[in-house]
Amino acid sequence: MKIIKHTSFLKSTFLTIAFISISAFSFAQILTSSPYSRYGLGEFNNQTFATPAAMGGSFIAYHQDSIAPFFINAANPAGLASIRLSVFELGGQSQFTKISSETTSIKKKNTNFSYGSVGFPLKRFGGAAFGIMPYSTVGYKITATEQEASIGTMTYIFNGDGGINKAFIGAGVKPFRKQSSRFYSSNLADTLIKYQKTNTYKRKKFTKQLLSELSVGVTANYLFGTINQVTDVIYPGSISYFNVKRQRSMQVSDFTFNAGVQTHFTIDSIKSHGHRRILKQKINVGLGFFINTPTSINAKQNNIVYNYAIDGYGLEKPKDTLINSQNNQGTIRLPLEMGLGLSIKKGEKLTVLLDAATTNWNTFKYFDAPTAEFKNSYRLSAGLNYVPNKLAYGSSNYIKRVQYRLGASYSSGYLDLKNKTISNYFVSAGLGLPVGLGRFDDIAVVNISAQFGKTGTLTNNLLEENYVRLVLGFTFNKRWFIKYKFD
Repeated sequence: MKIIKHTSFLKSTFLTIAFISISAFSFAQILTSSPYSRYGLGEFNNQTFATPAAMGGSFIAYHQDSIAPFFINAANPAGLASIRLSVFELGGQSQFTKISSETTSIKKKNTNFSYGSVGFPLKRFGGAAFGIMPYSTVGYKITATEQEASIGTMTYIFNGDGGINKAFIGAGVKPFRKQSSRFYSSNLADTLIKYQKTNTYKRKKFTKQLLSELSVGVTANYLFGTINQVTDVIYPGSISYFNVKRQRSMQVSDFTFNAGVQTHFTIDSIKSHGHRRILKQKINVGLGFFINTPTSINAKQNNIVYNYAIDGYGLEKPKDTLINSQNNQGTIRLPLEMGLGLSIKKGEKLTVLLDAATTNWNTFKYFDAPTAEFKNSYRLSAGLNYVPNKLAYGSSNYIKRVQYRLGASYSSGYLDLKNKTISNYFVSAGLGLPVGLGRFDDIAVVNISAQFGKTGTLTNNLLEENYVRLVLGFTFNKRWFIKYKFD
């Protein structure tokens, strides 16, 4: 007789409620204070979770270890194929930013929940995940003045808030996972060994291993949200002019897709002085590719422009409506993004990741209008993860189970303002702290990371942002939703 454990149902119900509650709360947060979020769809958020954040954001070739803990690779769905336990991930971040001009500076702080996701295995051939996270964020207030000869000192105030959220569901599978085992048990393998066709045997073995470890994945994303932007033009005290205000809101609601591929192979021996030496720790080399497809998403825009005066109590008194345009339907053309990744793993201890990606921002269009400030960009990142001994259980061996992470990243930036590219770079460090019972089927990790970076420049009267971003994430591995038998 088979039953479903009552505790599994309670856990899944609790996680669903917590997931929805935290996600709803996260939408109300202000995720950025960057003046550069004024352009396009705002500041684009990292589409990875806390673990890659400590490794420079590298994710393209990052695949699961052979033993737990397992994680969710939200940015490359091919990495979902090797999930072997149910996974729940939850995270948030705090960012402390110093925004400087040539003459002054201000400090800003933003704290928010960043993501929530649930992943689970698909029998033995794949895995899947769903979740929610911010896609882009707008949050700025800019005040500027300009001297007009015939008018006086003009004041311009720019305000923006909101952003785009992303709900996603993805899956990764290994369509040829049995190729290696079939080859080892085939007559062809026996024949090659019998007649000492060593080179042919190695080539066949290598090819079958690549096919067996080949994983492909696809993610469907639902983008939704609202961006609000307000511009005030305030004239000096004069009876000849009224102030002008423009209120613009834009709503997005549509689907996008991204896909990825990963594979890896094992090096178990090397040639040394004419002899082949067996490695104590096998080296696993992985390759990855991801692509975010260029897509036109549906959007609508509302615009109101009106004149107003300020009364003796400091309140606005609207005068004339100059423009009132509501529910203007249009599209936003998102760019093609793709990249290649390399991973090198030595045993179960050390993982090194390298990423190179590019985004074709020249094709970005906002309501069918090209954006002159955008240019093609590229990103380079690297990171490493080291754990002395995952299986060293017991309180006296706790330090050996801690994961130590380092990373760095450089992005050329997609904004080109006043003939200067707004680039971004950071270095990162973090820890993965194991908690819980420590059993194979009940593992939890607290992921802590810090990124120290800079965006922008002081050249040509632009702004420079120096920031510290602290990321806190929780990863839970558990055998949920499993049917058990009575003994």
